[in-house]
Amino acid sequence: MTARRFNDCEACVDAILQKLGKRIVLGTPLGIGKPNALLNALYRRAKADASISLDIITALSLNPPLGKSELEERVLKPIRARVWPDYPRLEYLDDVVARKVPANIRVIEFYVQSGAILHNASAQQNYISSNYTHVARDMLSRGVNLLLQAVSARDEDGVQRLSLSCNPDVTLQLEPMMQQLDYPWAAVAQINRDLPWMGNHAAIDADKFHFIVDNPALDHQPFAVPHNPVAAADWAIGLHASALVRDGGTLQVGIGALGDAVCHALRVRERDNASYRQMLSALGVGAHSDGIGGRDRFAIGLYVASELLSNPLFALFEDGIVRRRVYEDIEAQRRVDGVAHADEPGGAAMHGAFFIGPGDFYQRLRALPEDQRALIDMTSVAEVNRIYTHYELERLQRRHARFINICMKATLLGAAISDQLGDGQIVSGVGGQHDFVAMAHQLPEGRSILAFRATRSTGRKLESNVVWEFPHATIARHERDLFVTEYGIADLRGRTDRECCAAMLAIADSRCQPALLAAAQQAGKLPQEYRIPAAHCDNLPHKITQALQPHLASGALPKLPFGSDLNTAELALAERLGKLKAAAASTGGKLRLLRAFAVPASAEEARAALTHMQLDQPGNLRERLLARLVRAAYRL
Repeated sequence: MTARRFNDCEACVDAILQKLGKRIVLGTPLGIGKPNALLNALYRRAKADASISLDIITALSLNPPLGKSELEERVLKPIRARVWPDYPRLEYLDDVVARKVPANIRVIEFYVQSGAILHNASAQQNYISSNYTHVARDMLSRGVNLLLQAVSARDEDGVQRLSLSCNPDVTLQLEPMMQQLDYPWAAVAQINRDLPWMGNHAAIDADKFHFIVDNPALDHQPFAVPHNPVAAADWAIGLHASALVRDGGTLQVGIGALGDAVCHALRVRERDNASYRQMLSALGVGAHSDGIGGRDRFAIGLYVASELLSNPLFALFEDGIVRRRVYEDIEAQRRVDGVAHADEPGGAAMHGAFFIGPGDFYQRLRALPEDQRALIDMTSVAEVNRIYTHYELERLQRRHARFINICMKATLLGAAISDQLGDGQIVSGVGGQHDFVAMAHQLPEGRSILAFRATRSTGRKLESNVVWEFPHATIARHERDLFVTEYGIADLRGRTDRECCAAMLAIADSRCQPALLAAAQQAGKLPQEYRIPAAHCDNLPHKITQALQPHLASGALPKLPFGSDLNTAELALAERLGKLKAAAASTGGKLRLLRAFAVPASAEEARAALTHMQLDQPGNLRERLLARLVRAAYRL
């Protein structure tokens, strides 16, 4: 088919409704692959016309944050102007947050920003629990008839080519399915020249789409996701997990501070191996991990097969740590298997289904030399997250696969909780976690590594993330494998229940171990005479901080190993106001806040914060009180 072109979103919406009628079931990518302007135009049309029925099926919808109070908004407003200067807000998402989505519209998501829809009844009710590889199937089962996608574009020999760029993930899987539909459907693209061009499977012909919106005035920078600081406990987790990665193997890593810690630990392993070994020794990492991974530099290098190509994974590619190539031809793959310096041409060093990250990540992708760009193959999530198609080839490609993901809690018997609370409230979603756990068990050399912090604090209450039982599991205990906390590694594969309980107790916080031990003994899973070995009875935060202090102080383990879109002052201000909010939540904290509030003096940092928030010259009583609160935050 020849795509019909528009430079106006409203005209494109007219064409969509003319082709499909007033019942629209829309599928659009997660993250930054959404065509915001076109989505907004269609959403506004449905809001204005109640006879239109619109279902939006997507995931990870993102908008620059708005403050929940005047103080927060004063912090965020200048950050929004600098980090997201031209980003068009998703109007449906603002209405989801405000609980104002009209009755004729449903926003259905299979993955959300962590904690974004807690206690939002409509959003919770319209969540789909679906493995990433099943999303296209589930969209089809719901009657999808419209696919909307943001694409990049460039001319090749006088012909415009399009690229699915950041999100070939579901589209490459869904579009062929839609070709078989026996009812009207449409695939629509909006060109955004600020999206990085990606070739290989992501490059497609314009005739894949019925309609294309092409107006340079609609181009905008992709949504930037700033990195969060990495704490000492995160570094311990990252170092433990990095020692499970095998040279010449395959790597997948989840997003967030723990993922950042894993990837930077691999950089330290390559760049300064002596320091890396000192860090592992300080944490008590023994020979156990060497049988699974290693601690030497990378002679062969790694290959990445990760649904998410994150900024840290891309940095490993830039550093040359990710350099092992894989090939679509099985004989070529056999020739290079285990070879440190194979001369086989072509191939790919990274396969991904989607990418998202900070602003400079997109800039570096856009600036890639073509020979390096050719080594990155953005493709279908069905190709990255499963190995059903060409098992023998994929087994050779994914040698010694290490799938490193994040969970919230884990039970002594090996079940993992990653997506929801005990009362059913969705925190994020399953995403691809189960896909990777399943692959780890299907591949002879594969291992699933689930990482999590041993505790969390809610006010003054300490809560163990190692639990005896939980009313929900994302990963069933029969799929258990490797768990990592800041206190060590628990290898549960093939272990008895007694062995699992003992291993998980050994990586729990010692303040929580007695209750966990008693629960396991009461259930008959550990003998009454069992005692936790002395080596694991001092699992306490100060032990981690003390072990890593020289490396934290030297900058070898920095707070922001991959930078951040937020500057140092903004991050410090956010941390201070977080302390202010926490103090206001308890009686003791309120007393401390009152004492700090009474002190008029301010530090240089506080003055800079007041300037940022336009409170350095308060014009009325309210602004003077807000300014005093900010100063108090710097005295808590």
